[in-house]
Amino acid sequence: MIQALKNIRILDFTKLLPGPLGTQLLSAMGADVIKIEKSDSRDYVRFQPPFIDGVSTLYAALNHNKTEIIIDFNTDEGNTKLWEEVEKADVLIEQYRPGVMKHWGLDYETLKSINPKLIYISLSGYGQDGPHAKEAGHDLNYLAISGVLDLIRDEKGKPVIPGIQIADIAGGAYLLQSACLAAVLERHNTGKGMYLDISMTDGLLPLMVFPLSQYWGGFDQRKMQILSGGLVNYNVYESADGRWVALGALEMKFWNAFCMALNKPEWKREELLELSVHVFPKEELELLFKTRNRDEWAVWAEGKDLCLTPVIELQELEDSQQIKSGNFIRIISSASKDLKYILNPIRILK
Repeated sequence: MIQALKNIRILDFTKLLPGPLGTQLLSAMGADVIKIEKSDSRDYVRFQPPFIDGVSTLYAALNHNKTEIIIDFNTDEGNTKLWEEVEKADVLIEQYRPGVMKHWGLDYETLKSINPKLIYISLSGYGQDGPHAKEAGHDLNYLAISGVLDLIRDEKGKPVIPGIQIADIAGGAYLLQSACLAAVLERHNTGKGMYLDISMTDGLLPLMVFPLSQYWGGFDQRKMQILSGGLVNYNVYESADGRWVALGALEMKFWNAFCMALNKPEWKREELLELSVHVFPKEELELLFKTRNRDEWAVWAEGKDLCLTPVIELQELEDSQQIKSGNFIRIISSASKDLKYILNPIRILK
């Protein structure tokens, strides 16, 4: 693994998913992460089932490689301990609502007086200022207010709730990781600390680059749904065994190769819009895919370079040859059953 953050000490004042996952990814890059919790307000994920040997499987996945310190913020002894940790730290990451850290005397302006080189990162739903800064929110709210949810709809037009936390991870944990790396490099060049503000809502904007750039050019993707079910060549299909396959033949060369592999030259097209579900008879593909089981389609597609893949289900994921090849799922030994976690998915090839 890349050890770019070796000898970098990070104070982790985060809870739940986005901050802890971000700091877990940073720890995998060599950072020494110190997870600090208030004695009367622990990380809620500690109590998130299921449990193995009394430990939350999610908590273990997010925090297994951190040093944990429980401190009473309301005592002189606790304050002294906090300041000692700040003096030794390179980075402090917090995930409270704006103003909370200042209430405890742990805001950037206060702490930089004892550690001028401190990199201070605030991660929140809506940022440190702005109209929603102090409001509560969760992943679904950030998806809604950023416009992402508008682009994920079912056949009836109802927004679909994703099965994963997109804002927490893409707009939170991953952005936190890149921001921290950039700040450490900047401090290396300048010798100065800094204060960074990460809003998970703002962090979703890069995910909107395709639909927004299309919209700015006068094309509303929602009307055509190019990447969200409006094309027969970029869609999901049910197979004979009730499972699903994903056809991602977006470029015409892949679609036409798919047609020839099926001995269906009459399906070949020259332009993408000819493959709109409103133009091309999608029901013909639906019938076709129900002639074989999912795994039979996967075997059929091997070596053909057609962008056709099985929809792997959650219980199958660890046994997927693609996932196993990366070796990113590891085990923490436990008395009765192994706890598992996911490595930072970056490989050094040479």
